[in-house]
Amino acid sequence: MLVPRRWPALGVRARAAGAALIASALAFAVATPLVGHIVRVRLEHAALEQGWAAIADLEARVRAGAGGGEFQNYSYAVLAQDGRWLRSANLEDPRDTDPALGLPALSPDQYSTDSPHRLGTDLVTVRYPNGHAPHYRLPTAGPRTYRFLRKLTEPVSAARLAQLPPNGPRADPANLPDQQLLLYVLIDPLTGDETAATLTRVLAYDVAPATSLFVALIAWLATGLALRPVESIRRQMAAVRGGAFHERVPVPRARDGIHRLARTTNDTLDRLQHALDEQRRLVADASHELRSPLAALRSSLEVPLAHPASADWPTVVRGALTDAERLQDLADDLLLLARAERDTDRPADTADTDAGAVDAVDLHDLIAEQLAERHYGGRELTYESELDDAVLTGRETLPARLVRNLLDNAARHADGRVAVTLAVADGWAQLTVEDDGPGIP
Repeated sequence: MLVPRRWPALGVRARAAGAALIASALAFAVATPLVGHIVRVRLEHAALEQGWAAIADLEARVRAGAGGGEFQNYSYAVLAQDGRWLRSANLEDPRDTDPALGLPALSPDQYSTDSPHRLGTDLVTVRYPNGHAPHYRLPTAGPRTYRFLRKLTEPVSAARLAQLPPNGPRADPANLPDQQLLLYVLIDPLTGDETAATLTRVLAYDVAPATSLFVALIAWLATGLALRPVESIRRQMAAVRGGAFHERVPVPRARDGIHRLARTTNDTLDRLQHALDEQRRLVADASHELRSPLAALRSSLEVPLAHPASADWPTVVRGALTDAERLQDLADDLLLLARAERDTDRPADTADTDAGAVDAVDLHDLIAEQLAERHYGGRELTYESELDDAVLTGRETLPARLVRNLLDNAARHADGRVAVTLAVADGWAQLTVEDDGPGIP
């Protein structure tokens, strides 16, 4: 069932541009989230490196009893041994609203001198549910896991603890005994998230459309340049259609499909010109060969018609019949020649079989059969033959017609004898037909 097309068929340039546009869009669709992920991972790694430096600096400041103004460079929290928040910056203590969201504290036995946490720094993760985050600047849409660096300090004296001014409703450091403190530093994901989101948005909404359109334009122009030889071939073929059969299409130097197309086109034009030349030659030969029999036939009829009383009508009819047979033989020869040329231009497996199947032809048997037929002819001629065995490969019709024409010509000009010789030497067969007539002057 044929379905009508609702849209017109697109040209090669349009299809190439469309394919380039789709390919570019797909490439950006795959590359944009991948690039955003890579950028986020790199920035998170950089934030982790900054966190390591920050927690080392924080420990040094806490042990030195530094003032609060010097603690605002990063997001941190200082927890006492009992889990209370002594001080923090850019972090919120969520235990007032949800005790389960507090930063994980160490058990009492982990503060012993034999604990593996002593003086160590490890990476911990805390998952916040939807609507919660460690700080108000961080997004709260959807649950998310945040990473913290945690470090257990050396024991800090009460005097040093007293120098840590509390901020907010925290425990008073002045009333705490000597103890180890637990430090938390947030690995800030905000920079990585914002940068990755900005980069993804720019790639998806700005770079991808502009680049895809640019790639489609380049594909359009490049396809047009690539198709210039095809357009040249089309113009030359249009000239050939107008009668300039000697014209040939230009062949590009690049060995590609267009190069092969141009060579095939020129080969086709060569065969076409050869066929036209052969057709003209065939028409000219036919006109030349038919002129004499037609003139003789017309003369043999016009003279008796002018003097019907003295005409020997049986002789006139026999002469006309002879001329008609000659015309028929010429027509058969022309038809056979046309079929032979047609079969030559066709592949071997598709050639017309009217001219005979391709097979081994016993030339000596073929000649002997035609000589035997002529022994019973109406004209008294002596046929002599000396035939060697010769086998040809081809269609029997063509050599049979050749032998018949030679014998007909010899019989037409012979006085009483026709000699036929078939000799084979070095793989070649030589056929000689001789007559005792006066010959051609």
